[in-house]
Amino acid sequence: MWTYVFFNIKSNLKRKENLILIVLFIVCEIALLFILNTKSFTESPYQTSLGIGIASVSQKNDPKLYQEFMDEVNLIRQTIDKGEQDGKEKNWKSYCEYKVKVSVLEAQWYMVTSNMPNDSYFEHADVLEELRKEYGLPDLSQYEKLIVQKSNDINLYFCSMQQARYFDYLLKHDLTPITYSYVDASSVSLQIARYILPVVLPLLVGLLLFQQRERRAKTEKIILTISGVKKKYVRWNLISDVLFVLLVVFLPILVYMIVLVPFKGVSNLIYPVLYYKPGFTGFHYWDTQGLDHIELVASGLTNMSVNQFTTPGMELMPLWQCTLFVAFGLVMSTTFYVLLITVLSKLMKNKYLSLLVFLVVLGLCSLASPLGNMQKINTFNPMSYRDFGMNLLGTSYFGYFAGIVIIGLYSVILYLVSKWCAKKVRV
Repeated sequence: MWTYVFFNIKSNLKRKENLILIVLFIVCEIALLFILNTKSFTESPYQTSLGIGIASVSQKNDPKLYQEFMDEVNLIRQTIDKGEQDGKEKNWKSYCEYKVKVSVLEAQWYMVTSNMPNDSYFEHADVLEELRKEYGLPDLSQYEKLIVQKSNDINLYFCSMQQARYFDYLLKHDLTPITYSYVDASSVSLQIARYILPVVLPLLVGLLLFQQRERRAKTEKIILTISGVKKKYVRWNLISDVLFVLLVVFLPILVYMIVLVPFKGVSNLIYPVLYYKPGFTGFHYWDTQGLDHIELVASGLTNMSVNQFTTPGMELMPLWQCTLFVAFGLVMSTTFYVLLITVLSKLMKNKYLSLLVFLVVLGLCSLASPLGNMQKINTFNPMSYRDFGMNLLGTSYFGYFAGIVIIGLYSVILYLVSKWCAKKVRV
């Protein structure tokens, strides 16, 4: 079997048309990396502080306590000013410490000014309390009696809580804050996976493989006469085609990683990214009720929602682990695309027609489900999962787990159809 698989891969790599496509693909990737690297110098690696509002505080309840509170607020403002200056001067250790302190105080203040019961709504409150004590921060809960009107809005708490944990992780692992477009040996695969592959991968599969049926026609007539081979033939072709596409996709990425290692190293393999845990472990959607827009704040390589109820479900994951999950999603997507073009080429005599149908079907599915789409019917749309990085990191309405299951089911169905097509081949 493997002799046949390697023969197919080798013959695909030798074709002039495929070599041209591969070169164009690599040129696009290199251009993207240069653009992202340039963009990363203009992006801010730090977020604007959300602040501690004093509009809901009244000195009438206790003037002396109110003055103590205002003294604390003035100290916090001084800390913010110094922290922002540290960020501009790239004193990252001092900056991360400032971000932890301010984020912990912000999160605590949102707890104090909220009507929500702490034990039900405030996730990681115990972690924040530990950080408050560790960094020697004041307990803002003592000023609760000054609050004249409490709010039901707890979204800002979640954002501050996540930032506190995020920057504490950076500080304790001696990591420098990076921007959303940052490129090094650790992040290059994730950047290519989310900027190029969602669009290019289906095009690449279609253009590389649409001529396969015509090229294999004579071989099929011989192989399918051999007893016991007919049942394995579909599997052999699937394996060889998937491995060929994955080789084209992942080999350049591996080269980029090796080339970038001497420049920036691989220390960012443990860099924290925020992923949407409910969508990672089951079928779970964003709660978008009542939202007209989604406000995103960059936290390193992740866009975190400020006004979205996905924020409570965001958890930290090291970059190397995130990369493996995204790579697995790419393997699943590649298998699906390969099976789809294979089935279409079997059902249609004209190879150009099969390619056209392949591109039209995927194009219409993409239009029906933009990456920010929020209609649950698109759970069953395979192109809702064309960017597994967005599905995993919580910037898509549909979760990672749903994508793996749906793409897997479609692949199984297409595989069974391709086996049925093989049985109908007349020798």
